[in-house]
Amino acid sequence: MNFLSYIGRRSNTNFAPLGSALLKKQRFYKKVDILRDDSESKPMFKVTLDGRVLKTQGGKQLKVDSEPLALAIAEEWAGQTQNLEIASMRLTGLAFTATDNPLKCTPASIASKLLEYVESDTVLYHNEESRSLHDAQVKHWNPLIENTNKELGTVLKPTGNIFGPEISAEDKAKFERWILSLNEWSLHGLQYATETAKSLIIAFNVLNWKITADEAIELATLERRVQSKIWGAVEWHHGLEDEELLSRLSAACLFVYLNSNNSFDKPL
Repeated sequence: MNFLSYIGRRSNTNFAPLGSALLKKQRFYKKVDILRDDSESKPMFKVTLDGRVLKTQGGKQLKVDSEPLALAIAEEWAGQTQNLEIASMRLTGLAFTATDNPLKCTPASIASKLLEYVESDTVLYHNEESRSLHDAQVKHWNPLIENTNKELGTVLKPTGNIFGPEISAEDKAKFERWILSLNEWSLHGLQYATETAKSLIIAFNVLNWKITADEAIELATLERRVQSKIWGAVEWHHGLEDEELLSRLSAACLFVYLNSNNSFDKPL
């Protein structure tokens, strides 16, 4: 699954965390490189612009323990033309957020926030009023639920009840164990993926290689797609929206993957 090819697609929406270098609108550097730092307990990697270490909005040097992530961030900067496309540098934005941590997030607080998505997960709500939509949800969403149940040992079931599905304490605990099995930086990526898809179940499936990023966006926008077939759609508008979602989700998933793999031992 080639997440990297989707990340740089043009976007009209800026991400929130902007580093000091990102505040400049024009490219102000020529050479991009990474620098290995062995002064800490484990090797750390820094991105340099003309020899100067890239800093976050909070003024901290950006340093990561994943060489592949450092190279991917460096590639975002190297790929910029005369004008900086701020919104296209999503890995940089996620790395800045994880470094500065402006909301003072902890693994426990991120897990708590993500668990809220389980009870309100889009995939668990099936529309009982529209036959065409309900059939599409059963066909396309149920496999996601089955994959999740198989991998985590949960017993999630979809519902047509407006009050939502019943999620047992045991199932929540299983989700929480999986969430907390990720390192802190990966959790920032998981949260971004979940917020983009509006579904922890969809994020779980794409991160566990059950579906592609393209398929994930199609599934996340299933209701809109079904309704568009009935009522028509403004294709160019939805196309731009889907490109934006795909770029966000791909960056989030790649961020999780690269933070879980510090070397080039595993294929991307």
